[in-house]
Parts: sequence; structure tokens; C-alpha cells
Amino acid sequence: MKRIVITGAASGLGLALAKKYASEGWSVCLADIQDKEGIRIASQLSAIYSNDCFFQHLDITSDAQWQELVAIITERWQGLDALVNNAGVAAAGDIDTFSLKDFQWALDINLMGAVKGCHACVPLLKETKGFLINVASMAGLLHMGSMSAYNVSKAGMVALSEGLLSELDPYEVNVSVVCPTFFQSNLAKSMRSDNPKAAKIAAKLHAKTGITADSIATTVYDNAQKGKHYILAGTRLSDRIMWRIKRYLPPVYLNMMKSNARLQYADKYPSSAKEGLSARVGRFIRSKVLD
Repeated sequence: MKRIVITGAASGLGLALAKKYASEGWSVCLADIQDKEGIRIASQLSAIYSNDCFFQHLDITSDAQWQELVAIITERWQGLDALVNNAGVAAAGDIDTFSLKDFQWALDINLMGAVKGCHACVPLLKETKGFLINVASMAGLLHMGSMSAYNVSKAGMVALSEGLLSELDPYEVNVSVVCPTFFQSNLAKSMRSDNPKAAKIAAKLHAKTGITADSIATTVYDNAQKGKHYILAGTRLSDRIMWRIKRYLPPVYLNMMKSNARLQYADKYPSSAKEGLSARVGRFIRSKVLD
């Protein structure tokens, strides 16, 4: 019996992952703060697949609740084979107008929630030579303006995963970090922003991609089983091109991002969109890659 804990498993990508792992014969602990949905889904999965799927209330920012979860798993399963740190929230806003309280909120959930999950569960994964899967975002690799809180939280998740890749290698624990772009999910519902239109814009971007949480979950499952570290699930070709430009041509990437920002604020600050070389490059990239 393979045993996995998935945070944020009552909806979105977490739910898709729970279904995928259950269908592959895994026993699944669905950890979430949405009790009603979590209990219902766990019951359905157990009935369909005859696996030991159960729900556990978990606020990932709570040390005590993580310790309680570990105690329950240890008693119920006598071990753990995989942890997916998936639970997260969205945040968007300019650095001088986005509230520090909301900035901290994004870090506490998106980054520190995963840190606490690793701290609590890695000892169990060391015993089983298991899997650790951290769900970041393409925003952890490519950092657009007006998204500092989200960028920092997801870049931190990437850094955490890269560090743990080497740290846990002697224990034969495989570490993967998932960096999807926009896909059909309800992430925008929890968004905090200084722009009242941000949530609607994000929801539209998520909805129009045509990329489903189920397809992301399948990619995550297959790539994690193969031991792949970076899992760029559901990413467009343009995203992959941008990431490679950043890695191999950093000055070009930075100029592109600055030019894109100038175009973004052209209506509000016309002088910022002056048709210099960087602006022309930005306009070209915007038309060919970013849109």
C-alpha cells in the first residue's frame, strides 16, 4: 500500500491529484480546511477505488495541526510514502500599495505552510525513501511586476525544493517542484489584491487556457514517478522560451520584462512607453511571446 498526503485536496489541483493517486491504487489523506467537501470527496474515493482515503482538517500554517496529522498517519498507516504541498492562495498588487498584512498572508500560506509540512513529514519520508512534491508556479521562475507577494512565495517554494533535492538525496527521497502556468482552477476566488478587477482578470485567464487540473495532475504523477525535479506542467511554449531566455540570457530577459511593464502602464504614464530600443523589444516580445 502506497500512502500520500495532499494539502488543499478538497478542490482544484489538490482534488485532481487526490483522484489521480487514488485511481493508481494509493491510499490518500485529503488535508484541507474545507471540511464538508473534504469528507464527501474522501468517502467517494474510498467507495470507488476501495483504498483507505480519508479527510483530515489541516490549516497548513498551524504547527500543532501538522503534528496532529503526523500522529494520525503514523497510527493509521504506520508510515508515509509521499507528501504533496499543494495548498496555496493568490495575491497581486504593487509593492507600495499592496498591504503588508496581505503580503505576509501570502508568504505564511504559500511558503511557510509548505516549510512546516516538510518539517513535520520529512522524517517519515526518510524512512520509506519516498516522494516530496512541492507545488509552486511559473511565477516562481518568471517574475512579472505587480505580483511581488506571489512571486516571492512561489520563488521561495522553488528555492526550498532545490535545496531539499540535494539535502534529501542521501536518504533517497525524491524531490519535485511543480511550476504550472494558468490552468482551469478556483485559485482566483481567494485572491487578495489592491486592484478590485484583479480577481476577475485572473479568473478569466485561468478559464480560457483550456488546460485542466486533471491534465496537470496526470503530468505531475507521471513525472514525479520518473524522479523529475522541475515539472513544468501545463506550461505554454512561450513560458518555456521565456524561462530559457532568463537562464541563458539574463540581461535580455530583464530588458524584456521592463519593456513589458512600460507598455502595461503606457496609458497611465505615457512617457514610460517611449519608443526606445527596450520598448521596441518589449513590444515585439509582447506580440510574439507574452500574449
